Amino acid sequence: MPAYISMRRFLWLFTLAVLTPIYVRSLNPSLNDDVLGLIVFKADIRDPKGKLATWNEDDDSPCGWVGLKCNPRSKRVTELNLDGFSLSGRIGRGLFQLEFLRKLSLARNNLTGTISPNIARIDNLRVLDLSENSLSGVISEDFFRQCGSLRVLSLASNKFSGKIPENLSSCSTIASINLSSNQFSGSFPSGIWSLNGLRSLDLSDNLLEGEVPKGVEGLNNLRAINLGKNQFSGRIPDGIGSCLLARSIDLSENSFSGSLPETMQQLSLCNNLNLRGNSFTGNVPNWIGELKSLESLDLSANKFSGLVPSSLGNLQSLKVLNFSANDLTGSLPQSLAFCTSLMSLDFSQNSMTGDLPSWIFNSSLQVVSLTGKEMSGSMNTPTLLTTTALQFLQVLDLSHNSFSGKIASTIGGLSSLKALNLSNNSLVGPIPVTVGELKFLDNLDLSQNQLNGTIPVEVGGLVSLKELRLEKNKLSGKIPTSIENCSSLTTL
Repeated sequence: MPAYISMRRFLWLFTLAVLTPIYVRSLNPSLNDDVLGLIVFKADIRDPKGKLATWNEDDDSPCGWVGLKCNPRSKRVTELNLDGFSLSGRIGRGLFQLEFLRKLSLARNNLTGTISPNIARIDNLRVLDLSENSLSGVISEDFFRQCGSLRVLSLASNKFSGKIPENLSSCSTIASINLSSNQFSGSFPSGIWSLNGLRSLDLSDNLLEGEVPKGVEGLNNLRAINLGKNQFSGRIPDGIGSCLLARSIDLSENSFSGSLPETMQQLSLCNNLNLRGNSFTGNVPNWIGELKSLESLDLSANKFSGLVPSSLGNLQSLKVLNFSANDLTGSLPQSLAFCTSLMSLDFSQNSMTGDLPSWIFNSSLQVVSLTGKEMSGSMNTPTLLTTTALQFLQVLDLSHNSFSGKIASTIGGLSSLKALNLSNNSLVGPIPVTVGELKFLDNLDLSQNQLNGTIPVEVGGLVSLKELRLEKNKLSGKIPTSIENCSSLTTL
């Protein structure tokens, strides 16, 4: 026996490894069961930062050890939380001895190997969080066969593969499932729809494919569903509109197609709807304005066509609106002026026309992206870029349009601006010296216009500038030496 293993620890290891499970179960439970179980767990892992230094095998109780909580009466371990301890190695069988454990969280470590089905069989376990490790392998059908007490399960951000077991439906009391950011494949596990207590489901960023089966209408308690970044196809199940308590729906970056089911207009409590990066077609439905709790609406990178519905003006809680990369036509509806909470507006890469609406410049917007359209208007209108309007604006991208005239000198009043892109327009005249007042600017692109005159010396005052693009204009004179003050510049 190695000198560094005490007799006490050796006897426990011998018991676990050699004696029959029947004999182990016949032992009377004592405080030492928790101590020895945790010491065996510690023996299977590496602790490079010494976070578990307080775990001493000679202690009679582990209740003073870091990362543990105990029942104040029984002194038995009820919670083991070692999140972010930089632990590595494998999850060993020592944890199976913690029969009163209610919460096990080993998230944000470097643990490897597979996970034993026996973890889910700990009688009192309610919360199991093994997210953000390097665990791998296939999840055994046995893992979910005896999980009657489990409420929260997170295996997110690991390297699990294979199919998600259908008998996940055996976890009848589960309220939250997060299997995101793994390599799960195969079809959607339809058994999930029988978990009528489910409040949160996240299967995003996997390799799941095929159509999502019917049955979601049975999840009357569902608050959030995320199926993004998979390979799902077909139409969204009509039953989604029956999830009346849903706050967040993310089906982005799949291959869903067809039109949006009309039942979705019943989701009056939904505040986040993300359908980005699919193949939805047809008009953006007018009933979208019925979702009055929406704070974020992203329909970008689809195949929506026609006019933007004026009913969007009903979404007065809206903060983020992204309809970019579609086939939309017409102009921006004036009704959007009623969306007074709007912070980010993106209608880039469509086929829309018309002048830039005046309401944009009397708003609290932080991001405006209208690039790649046929919008027009004069940039030298004094009221267009004033020192009082758009005081919170951080990104302004009006590139690839038909704007004309001079850049108004009042642009220097956009004191919060970090990125300004007016490239590929028909702008004329000099670069205003007030550009030098944009002290937070890190990207300035005025290329491919008809600007003339010299580069103002004041550009050297943009000490945060990383990218400066002025090519394909009619500028003349010398490049000012003050540009050497832009020490962060990477593109000129």
